[in-house]
Amino acid sequence: MEEFRYKEYTEEESRIYHETMKKIMESLQSGLSFDDACSAADIMDDQLRFFIQDDALKIVIADMHYTKGIPLEQIAEELHVQIDLLSRANAEMLQDIEISSMEMYRVQNPGTPTGNA
Repeated sequence: MEEFRYKEYTEEESRIYHETMKKIMESLQSGLSFDDACSAADIMDDQLRFFIQDDALKIVIADMHYTKGIPLEQIAEELHVQIDLLSRANAEMLQDIEISSMEMYRVQNPGTPTGNA
């Protein structure tokens, strides 16, 4: 398995990330579609904008699907996004969890094999 690293944000990127994420979540709570909520955030850096929108979608999935038990199809309707976009984001989120949990296990259990050896 290749080495996986999360993006490390600069202090300015972190500030923009948190401010934008707050705006997106507030916009979603007020009933805007996902695209409309994200378009309210004017970010010049395309890569940073992508990461924020991707994370926002994963947070919404975690909250609505895994915490509240709302089916992905219903979330897609409420957010006005394609179900394949939600399914892909959900799969990526689960992969992120798998990678993070394996890394945490390695840190807590050095020298112990992980995965299917």
